[in-house]
Amino acid sequence: MRKKKNAMNSKPTVINEPLKELKPHRMIALDVFRGVTIAGMVLVNNPGSWSNKYAPVSHARWNGCTPTDLIFPFFLFIVGVAMTFSFEKRLLRGDGRLGLFLHVCQRTIVLFLLGLILAGFPSSSLTDWNRWRIILPYIIFITGVEMMFLKEPLFDPGKTQKEKIIKITSWILMAIAILYFIVDFDYFQTFLFNKDRGLTLRVPGVLQRIALCYFFASIIMFYARVRGRILWAIGLMIVYWVIVKLVKAPAGYEADVTGSEGLLHDWIDRKIVGTHVYGERPDPEGLLSTLPAIATTLLGILCGNWLHQSLDKKDKCLGLFFMGNILVVLGMWMNFYFAINKKIWTSPYVLYTAGLGMIFLAMCYYLVDIKGYRKWAYPFLAYGTNAIFLYVASGIMGRLMGIIKFQIAEDKTINLKSLIYENLFASWMSPKNASLFYAIFYVFVWFLLLLPLYRKKIFIKV
Repeated sequence: MRKKKNAMNSKPTVINEPLKELKPHRMIALDVFRGVTIAGMVLVNNPGSWSNKYAPVSHARWNGCTPTDLIFPFFLFIVGVAMTFSFEKRLLRGDGRLGLFLHVCQRTIVLFLLGLILAGFPSSSLTDWNRWRIILPYIIFITGVEMMFLKEPLFDPGKTQKEKIIKITSWILMAIAILYFIVDFDYFQTFLFNKDRGLTLRVPGVLQRIALCYFFASIIMFYARVRGRILWAIGLMIVYWVIVKLVKAPAGYEADVTGSEGLLHDWIDRKIVGTHVYGERPDPEGLLSTLPAIATTLLGILCGNWLHQSLDKKDKCLGLFFMGNILVVLGMWMNFYFAINKKIWTSPYVLYTAGLGMIFLAMCYYLVDIKGYRKWAYPFLAYGTNAIFLYVASGIMGRLMGIIKFQIAEDKTINLKSLIYENLFASWMSPKNASLFYAIFYVFVWFLLLLPLYRKKIFIKV
């Protein structure tokens, strides 16, 4: 009797071309675009002074869009484009749907937990045990997950003694992390669910949103072809528009939120994650606004599908530029009926930013992949090939620079960040210039740190 083929082991069509016609390749322009985006993210997250910033490196207060408001949607758009290339690579090496799905689950878990670690990292003292007590099990679990996926298939302990030890150790580490949560549950419950206690761990966040968008966009990518992905993207934007315009927070619910349209978002977040949201509400990475953010990722996937077409490079570039302008105009037209807004990630904001993302990618594609002008892009390649590592490490270093302190007088101390900012920049520049140039200096320092990794082709994958 014939055994039925397991659907989860069959090879899916994740891009709009038959597998036999695919050729493994790397799009340098995508790394450059990612590098520009992550460098911009580090720049706006690390000013010398939060109270002295130029408008372009600040988020719009509510409606509207500044250059800073382009950074996160650009990154999600890039995630979508990159998925078509990474999935292509895995298909060509023989991975089936189950292998792809497990890979997606691994990345989702690691990204989400990294976001929680970054949110919980000590900000006042490295001896703050309360913070370490919260994030330590996440670190242990991530280590176990990464070790478990070093050798596939997942449940195979491997043939060599080393492979067996790694696989067994990975399961032990994950078991320790889970046991840690169980044994210390009263502490977690006290500090994570009791608003009267001092420690607050923000649950939503940038990496957490990337994780969720990556996961759900991957599921759609597995089971829908190009037409289906278009319908999903449109459907998510329309459904979200209807929810925001027609559904209101329960009567009597009051909160200090920016903009009345954000009240429903805040109510949903407070019901699900309690007080563990961003200080300025509604949370810009909240749950409800993740729906249109998934649409942003899907538009990136559709852009990747276009780049996989068997067309001349110049035709692909023109197609990106043309469609990008269409989306920008459409988003600006929709802005009259549903304002472009980053904090609640409105549907016009999805179209407007995805359109600009296509235009910027087309420019990089033309300069780098078609014309071959790569020298100018060298620093951005160093940033873009280790983007997630840069985001996490730069965030931790920023915290450490606020923790490390020096005694400059008998009764006065100063932290490392203030020492650098005040002596190198604020002492002779205007406040806004000093704040901006400190941020540029910080980005440049990370270029120097990442340069050896790039030269040695060391790419830290998440």
